[in-house]
Amino acid sequence: MTDITPSAEPTPTPAGAERPLPIRALLGIAHRWPTWLGLAVMAQSAFGMDDGRPQALIVFLAALIYLGTALLGRPAVVWPLFVASVVGVAVARVLDADPWPALVGGAVCVTVLALVAGVARRPPLTALQVPFMLVFGGAAVVALSLSPVAGSYLVAAALIGHAVQDVVVWRANQVVTRSLAEFCAVLDFTLGVAILVLV
Repeated sequence: MTDITPSAEPTPTPAGAERPLPIRALLGIAHRWPTWLGLAVMAQSAFGMDDGRPQALIVFLAALIYLGTALLGRPAVVWPLFVASVVGVAVARVLDADPWPALVGGAVCVTVLALVAGVARRPPLTALQVPFMLVFGGAAVVALSLSPVAGSYLVAAALIGHAVQDVVVWRANQVVTRSLAEFCAVLDFTLGVAILVLV
């Protein structure tokens, strides 16, 4: 009588398990590059801070970039918009020009274009970028006219509020790329908390 036993199937090796532990750890850390970038920008922004009002620029740009991306309807354009906004602000500072008039004017134009293009009739998370621009952008502008303490608290609240939106967008994987949403969530939340602690 022949003994027929089914041959055991080879156990599949989990992806990446053949790599040494240090390499797997480095790859895991590298995978979270948006988090590390957000923490680095937060540290640079919070260094020596005694007034949180200048950080209003960050929450204003975040809202504007999200709305611009929603208007274009292509999440992948968010990083080019981010780079363009950072370069624009840097150039304004080098030229000793106030970036706020151009930013507010740009936000008004983008909001009008978004309304004309029907962004408010798109999926809910995309449509919400119009009122979010008004809320977060308005809070940023109002904060500039308040006292250092009151303005700092308003900026901190706006940053933390935008971080909540970042998490929702990240989970839904809509509006902007997940990498930008992760970067923005880490930056907004940690900077908001830093303002509350340092000011």
